[in-house]
Amino acid sequence: MHKKLISIFCAVALTAITSISAAAETIAPPALQAQAACLMDATTGQVLFEKNMDTQLPPASITKIMTVMLGVESGSWTDTVTMSHDAVYSVPRNSSHIALQEGEQLTLEQALMATMLPSANDAANGVAEFSAGSMEAFVQKMNERAAECGATNTHFVNANGLDDPQHLTTAHDMALITRRAMQSEEFMRVFGTAEYVIPPTNLQTEARNIGAGHKMMFNFTKYYDSGILGGKSGYTPEAGHTLVTAVEHDGRRLIAVVMNAPKNAAMYEDTVALFSYGFGAFTPLSLTAESLAEEYGEKLAAPTAPITVYLAAGVEASAIQKQFAVQQDDAEAVKVDVSLSVQGAEGLQYAKLGTAQLVLEPHQLAADKNASGVPITSQSQPVKEKSERSAPVRILLAIGRTLVIGVCITVFIAVMVMFYIRVSYDLRRKRRIYKSGNKKRGPRIK
Repeated sequence: MHKKLISIFCAVALTAITSISAAAETIAPPALQAQAACLMDATTGQVLFEKNMDTQLPPASITKIMTVMLGVESGSWTDTVTMSHDAVYSVPRNSSHIALQEGEQLTLEQALMATMLPSANDAANGVAEFSAGSMEAFVQKMNERAAECGATNTHFVNANGLDDPQHLTTAHDMALITRRAMQSEEFMRVFGTAEYVIPPTNLQTEARNIGAGHKMMFNFTKYYDSGILGGKSGYTPEAGHTLVTAVEHDGRRLIAVVMNAPKNAAMYEDTVALFSYGFGAFTPLSLTAESLAEEYGEKLAAPTAPITVYLAAGVEASAIQKQFAVQQDDAEAVKVDVSLSVQGAEGLQYAKLGTAQLVLEPHQLAADKNASGVPITSQSQPVKEKSERSAPVRILLAIGRTLVIGVCITVFIAVMVMFYIRVSYDLRRKRRIYKSGNKKRGPRIK
């Protein structure tokens, strides 16, 4: 009996320990060394995790992602890029370059590869002048394209990323710029190349063998990722170590941006941690446009694809909040933007999930406007109280519930065992008394 009781108690304790471990494993956000970072889903644009992602910082050579994006749009691969005096001699000799000379000619492809792979500042200047005619005009194009990408906290002043007090961007903006650039097959061809050979030119008799500075692109490094699509590293004394990386696994593409890491190894360790969390801790959730329209109280005008959002482990679907805002209401169309966000996910994921647009049947929306005709915002029901709790509180509550359940089960089993022992003892005692009384009376006469 004692052995059975011990076995039952051990089983309950093991179950409690397993539940506690599982609860702890569901929440494992990365602790980053870099000052700022952003992890973005490349398909949906949803920010999965961030750290100071809207803080303006010098980007160093990850600037060249914008330079190459604009460069591939400016001509064909075989176009000739001729290096000017300013393009060559404005680059400090102690910075990255491939020793291009004034008057040297490269194809646009060669100049783009030199800009991206070994981060050649002279080649970046050549691409800029080829694309826009001058550095000033190219910088204007850079800032215009940044605004088109939604990078509202970015201001570029050069094409190479060398330090300048006004040359600033953010981790979030660089993720947005990279996401837009990745929509170009030509850009991805440059972005994903690890090694390249520039043949002899009109002023260089020997070929130049160049390679990417991003360690995750090479399988002989400990940071290698088999799903890497491309990346760009950067460093200046002012910017620290910066890194942009795109990886694909099981059909999902993620972009990680790390800025102002304290050392070279730190930016790779942070990037690996971000991808591990992004691919391992998030689960896709599909929200149908029909259900969103029904929640708003209207019908879709036409079938609309589902909206996919990603929730980190420990964040429940009930934590999703929806805000509806009418953007257009006339006889032709009714368009409603639905802003999706989560509450109570601090430390687990970025609160904003994205925005969906619904095209509804054009009627019965007058009630959604005030007397002046200005659209008003409708908000879904508040989330349950548990979704508003912070991550540490949810962990402690989960552990507490597990312990309480384990103790209750153990006490219940102990009480039942004691009850069984007591009943068994009383039955044996009454049986002995009964047998003793029969012996005193003698044998019964049948």
